[in-house]
Amino acid sequence: MTNEVRAVIELKITPQRECGFGKIAQKVSAFEQVEACFLMSGGYDLLVFVKGESLQDVAAFVAQDLSTIDGVISTATHFMLKTYKSKGLADGVSCDGRLAVTP
Repeated sequence: MTNEVRAVIELKITPQRECGFGKIAQKVSAFEQVEACFLMSGGYDLLVFVKGESLQDVAAFVAQDLSTIDGVISTATHFMLKTYKSKGLADGVSCDGRLAVTP
């Protein structure tokens, strides 16, 4: 899949009795579209990194799969439009489109 779409999804969830956030996090993590799932502090509970074949594919996954899990209160999806740095590596292009010069 060369033109895959990636997104970051914030999930607000209700903790489950006796297992906290773990049960819902396991359900979320089991989907093949999910690359990573993190428990977070702050305004939301889980941060989920997903991939799909198109914007519509990811949107359908969120609407039909993630948001329908018992205990999920809300979702906020952020699509990744351009990568400037990934896994410690920068893309090597300056703002004017020229290759960056490094010593």
